[in-house]
Amino acid sequence: MSIQWLLSFFLLPSFACATIKPVSPGPGDVFRSGSPCLISWDTDRSDSAQPWRNATIYLMSGSNLNMSIITTVVEHLDGTNTTSYSWLCPDVAPNADIYFYQFSNNGVPTGSTWTSRFTIASYSGNTTLPENSTQPGGAPIPWGVGNLVPPNSTIPSSTIISPRSRPLPTRPCETLKHHQCMTSLEDGLSSDTENPATPPLRQRKVSHPTVINQVKLTRERRPSSRGSRGGPDLSVHLLCALATLWLVVL
Repeated sequence: MSIQWLLSFFLLPSFACATIKPVSPGPGDVFRSGSPCLISWDTDRSDSAQPWRNATIYLMSGSNLNMSIITTVVEHLDGTNTTSYSWLCPDVAPNADIYFYQFSNNGVPTGSTWTSRFTIASYSGNTTLPENSTQPGGAPIPWGVGNLVPPNSTIPSSTIISPRSRPLPTRPCETLKHHQCMTSLEDGLSSDTENPATPPLRQRKVSHPTVINQVKLTRERRPSSRGSRGGPDLSVHLLCALATLWLVVL
């Protein structure tokens, strides 16, 4: 039996049964949404209770006594062969120092371990203060509840018609010539007679006075204050002359 085989026999169980001890992120770490976020841990071989070959990492928020899962970072991770994992931090709200990671093994919360709280800033790097400054038990550890920000939904743009751009309604005969208009009216009358449910159209005839008729009406309506020749009657002149002569004689 070689020495190499003996070493592998003793060392293999310790690697297989190693546990995870989170290292980063730590207090004061800030990551921007959409940027790479590094998670690292150490392999603790002092505790061989369970092998971490099927680890799951969750992004968490909430208090120490009431934690809530925001999203799953990675599943089925063999924590015995690697000590780090990088992913893109999501867009969350609020952008405060309230987020942490939970390491769970075999999909069960028993034996889970956690990182310290860190901040996920906005895409532009803006941050806010945590909603709570102390834990429910009084420990001076700020905390809050975070959520994923849903992607912006695109609203279909509707065509807006300005009232000025709308065409004005036109009368049937304004865009047609006289004979075309009469033809369309005749077609409408013929179709109305075939369909008794629709009331028949009636064609209105409006007689416009001609220039000669207007002159005649003007002459007839003009009042005549003169005689047949345009002046007072001769009998009136004769009476005026006799009255003047009589006054002179007297």
